[in-house]
Amino acid sequence: MSTATATLPTTSKPTTSSVQRAAEVLSIRWATRIVRALRQGTTTSGDLLAGDPVIPVSSAYSVIRALAGADVITRTPNGGARIDLALSPKGQALAPVYTSALAWAERYPRPGVEAEQAPEMIEETLGLLASSHAVPLLSELAGSAPKPYPHLVTSLNARDKAAAYQRLLALEERGLVARSGTRRTYRWSATEAGLAIGRVYGDLAAWTSGAHTPSAPAKPGTALAAAGRAAVVVQSPAQGDLFSELQSADRPVSARAAAADLRSITLHISFSDAPAPQPPAPLLVAASARRR
Repeated sequence: MSTATATLPTTSKPTTSSVQRAAEVLSIRWATRIVRALRQGTTTSGDLLAGDPVIPVSSAYSVIRALAGADVITRTPNGGARIDLALSPKGQALAPVYTSALAWAERYPRPGVEAEQAPEMIEETLGLLASSHAVPLLSELAGSAPKPYPHLVTSLNARDKAAAYQRLLALEERGLVARSGTRRTYRWSATEAGLAIGRVYGDLAAWTSGAHTPSAPAKPGTALAAAGRAAVVVQSPAQGDLFSELQSADRPVSARAAAADLRSITLHISFSDAPAPQPPAPLLVAASARRR
């Protein structure tokens, strides 16, 4: 069993800022749909928009430039004004990131939102990791007893402390952290959703560092290409990265068991506009049984 603790990435791994920048690009509205369309092969922006009319023309070109700047897609002149768009090897390796982001969003849907399509769910999840102070706060709370706010931000200046507190409230609203106690003695802790998003962070960090192997693009004429899907089956490995290990003695047994479930479960996710229904998450079933 791994004995890694919940700490920020070391200098030998992608820095938090580099993972945050990657999350910022990948969480841009419409980015996921564009990547999905290019899974079917090289195309032009005009053909891409014709194939998915949901993407607005007014936004498409700026998103394409952002993805090209992050080396997710390539833009190749092909005579006259024609520009061919294609996924780079880095873009082809995004499947594990999208898989874990979608799995997390399905397991922990946004409060008050009845239904979302897969691309938007993925972008919302990655947007949580792109938010300032979100990853450091979750990292600090994981693997420890609940902490008062001043203990979470001892290394920040006054301006950053104010911003971090607003981020903490936003994370609470999304269900990633919870507070207990009275107003003057609030103590904060990571929730199951906050701990589980560590898996998404781990896959995003691996992608940022180039550790993920590109997956094969969909072949023209196949059902996969016709449906515009990137069907993936990903075996969730044991993660030793940020806030994914919960083996400390002061964590309750239920939390450690939940972390083991999240590390060992095999995710079968169809990346499409209408994600396939997922089986009940073991940790949520167990939690429900305990409540009854």
